[in-house]
Amino acid sequence: MRIAPVGSDEALPAAVVEGERDEARAFTAAILAGDHEAARRLLQAALRSGLGHVHERIVAPALEEVGRRWYDNRITVADEHLASAVAQAAVASLYPLIRWPAGGPRAVVGCAEPERHTFGARMVADLLASDGWQTTFTSGGSSLTRALEDAGPGAVRLVAVSITLGAHVPAARALIERVRESAPGAKILVGGRAVAALPDAVKLLGADAIAASASEAVRVARAWR
Repeated sequence: MRIAPVGSDEALPAAVVEGERDEARAFTAAILAGDHEAARRLLQAALRSGLGHVHERIVAPALEEVGRRWYDNRITVADEHLASAVAQAAVASLYPLIRWPAGGPRAVVGCAEPERHTFGARMVADLLASDGWQTTFTSGGSSLTRALEDAGPGAVRLVAVSITLGAHVPAARALIERVRESAPGAKILVGGRAVAALPDAVKLLGADAIAASASEAVRVARAWR
């Protein structure tokens, strides 16, 4: 079921083409209104185009628009938190509808503490899982290293770390150092808005590669399967 665009007609990211702009605008309106049912229906209808389409052409642009409105003081922090919660619930409603591959290599995805912007990492974990990785998503650095320890030596082939705020780059670098100690054979992939602003992120963070988007993270990771 398609939901007609509601609310602001402001520009969404240029990468979103016109038909997708309608979906992204409608999803933006739904999550800002706290309309769980509209958000869920829209994503479930869009799932026929693939989970990557849902995450990168609808959810990510909508959340970027919500972030812009908060930054411009057009919505409150409570509005932003509501929109994020509704978006996450809508994405979670898709999980029972997806046929997840089984038996692939193991990956752990998370953020450096005290990072609280975890949705990007969640989307990377989802797309890796749909591409055949056995993926564990963790919200923070301590839970990420604990997941590596629980998995055991040599069990995890890929660790992906998301960094949204530049202030968290030192914490991410320290986390990657701990990952090297806990899982010396694992490949380390980093991404997020803060990474894009670094002149030499791979060297600075001690990673193996960077990815500018969730779909690029999947493409990079395929070489390590």
